[in-house]
Amino acid sequence: MKDKIIRLMEEAERKAWASLAGYKFWMFGYHAAAWVKYNQLLDEPLHNPFKELVKFAQGK
Repeated sequence: MKDKIIRLMEEAERKAWASLAGYKFWMFGYHAAAWVKYNQLLDEPLHNPFKELVKFAQGK
């Protein structure tokens, strides 16, 4: 089960970054939120790959 969740997380992260690069902000949020929800299913959550982006945005 964990392997499937990790694969889904990798796909969600890839799609999130691709969406952001394509100025598709709504889709970025969708895929980033999916990554967060999958991460909550793990016994030991992974580091959020979007954390630095959020910190950058908070500084603006």
